[in-house]
Amino acid sequence: MVRPRSLLAVLLCVLAALTSAREARAQALTAPMVGTSLSGPVTVDPAAGHWNPALLASLERPALLASGGLVLGDVRFTRERRAIYQREESFVFKEPLSPSQVDPGKGGKAAESRATPLAPSGSLFGALPLGKGLVAGLGVYAPYAALLSFEPGGAQRWALESATIAALYVTPSLGYRASEALSVGVGASYVLGVAELSKIQDFASLNDVGTALGRPPINQSNDFGASAPPSVRELAVMARPIQLKRALAHGFTFNAGVALRPAKGLLVGLSYLHSVAMDFNGRFALDMNNDFFTRDLASQGLAYKPRVEGDATLSFTLPRTVLLGVRHEVSPRVAVGLTGTYAWWSQVDAFRVVVRSPDLAQPRLGLPDTSSITLPRRWNNTIGVDAFGQLQATGALRLWLLGGYRSAASPDATIDAASPDGDRILAALGGSFALSERLSLLGDFKMQTILPRTVVGSELDLGNGEYRLSLFALMGHLLYQL
Repeated sequence: MVRPRSLLAVLLCVLAALTSAREARAQALTAPMVGTSLSGPVTVDPAAGHWNPALLASLERPALLASGGLVLGDVRFTRERRAIYQREESFVFKEPLSPSQVDPGKGGKAAESRATPLAPSGSLFGALPLGKGLVAGLGVYAPYAALLSFEPGGAQRWALESATIAALYVTPSLGYRASEALSVGVGASYVLGVAELSKIQDFASLNDVGTALGRPPINQSNDFGASAPPSVRELAVMARPIQLKRALAHGFTFNAGVALRPAKGLLVGLSYLHSVAMDFNGRFALDMNNDFFTRDLASQGLAYKPRVEGDATLSFTLPRTVLLGVRHEVSPRVAVGLTGTYAWWSQVDAFRVVVRSPDLAQPRLGLPDTSSITLPRRWNNTIGVDAFGQLQATGALRLWLLGGYRSAASPDATIDAASPDGDRILAALGGSFALSERLSLLGDFKMQTILPRTVVGSELDLGNGEYRLSLFALMGHLLYQL
């Protein structure tokens, strides 16, 4: 896994680790827990500053909710090549291939690629009543994060070898109780992003490379470009390791919510979390140490340094989300609820990386000092449904159980090891024990798993195969109320 090399980046990554839960798929940019597993659009706790700031207005005492724990993941990808590939050591850049150039060993299933991320997780929320129906809140948390590290050299390396991405939110918010039946709230977030990644970049998929090789004086006919067929991909000479390092992003967004109490014991909550475009600016390192790029064609204008370094930008959008929930107090001891989620993951059409370095320029071939790498995503919007029940077992002990479902964001066409995804099943068990009138200790266990997914319709055979993903979060919380 790529490691930060500056003290600032180290501190930021540590902070992100302590305030996030890592996942590893498209929708798994979403953290398993922000606040407790019961926190949501109809739960009154300090984490309402994120889920529905209108509910802050229901907190009558100053409160602090501190969370910490561990998240363990198990990500597995078994690639199945369904197209025709040539031998890696070949230099055939254009179809058709002769039978002797076809690599029979690249057909069918490859060895399983596996990642087992383990990371600390946490969040911190506070609320302070100001009087006259106003309650202020402040949260520090990471609702979007991903951590993935595969063994080098696996079949997934063309999509990803390792990645660390986290978006840390600092959100001051305000809730206002307009009447016994109506509360409203709003929050404004500063978003700090941290990103590092590494992969094997297939130069056969880059339009600029194909154009440059086809121009005079090289005149090398080729099928290279974004739509290059599998038969000219994954050649050793075109397999160039690339790293994005110490990339930071800054953004601003907002959330808003409303809470209604139309009848005794009934709570309806509606909230909106706005999107934010993130541009991660950092450094890149590109390994060009192959005679083809450094020496063989130097007389014809193609001569890279063995290692090219410069500035890089990774860009994508974190989506907007709407949440709707209903909670019913069946009795003083029992409550049940249902929440629904709709997320506009279609806002993520691609991950885009732009790299800039004087050492990229090849003037005789018309190659500039800037190049772009696009990883198409074209994700789908997703829906989610959660049902929960809560029991006040004793005066001090409260228990809850939650089950849910999330639809997949990644379509078959663009799924790969960089965004393993699928229809997801969730389950959580939690409890709270009041140690005193002011202090409560809470615990949570949450599990998420995708239904086993086999993909055969990946574009250009880039991501066909079997995907499995499970996540387990074990969290503890302290709730302090003055």
